[in-house]
Amino acid sequence: MVKDQGLEITALLVRYRSPAAISVIPKLVNQTTNMQAASPAIETTRLFSLIGVGIDSLEILAYVIMFIAGLSIFISLYNALKQRKYDLAIMRSMGASKNKLFTLVIVEGLVITLIGGILGLLLGHLALYFITQQTSQSADFIEVFNILPKEWILILFAILVGLIASVIPAFKAYNTNISTILNDK
Repeated sequence: MVKDQGLEITALLVRYRSPAAISVIPKLVNQTTNMQAASPAIETTRLFSLIGVGIDSLEILAYVIMFIAGLSIFISLYNALKQRKYDLAIMRSMGASKNKLFTLVIVEGLVITLIGGILGLLLGHLALYFITQQTSQSADFIEVFNILPKEWILILFAILVGLIASVIPAFKAYNTNISTILNDK
């Protein structure tokens, strides 16, 4: 009946009556016919094991990028501190305490980190939205603007990286020698 209409059977789902058939029938089909037998459970497990390696690699890459971002924050704060050391010395001479300068540099680093983290989160979800739009129905199950708890942990981790990156420039600001800097200008 199917041959008469020019149609072919391309897939067939077989349910086994006994657990022994799970291992015997696929081998029998693969060895004795030109058809291919695949167990959905085994193939799904294999697929997830392959994808899992990619996800783990992306997670490692994300941590490397966060480390580089922390280094970048450190370098930018350190360079900004070198350029503003005269301004910081003036602030100290006008009554700002060492703690005030320390706090100022720490807060600056945290603000830069927080803005970068939030922008990164928004741009990541926006990119995911455009990707799901291009992949049609195959990605309909993805909730694009659902922020996962792990993402909030990443934001907190980014803030911690920003805090650590801000500490050395903040100590430099704390130890600013007013007379030396003002005499050099």
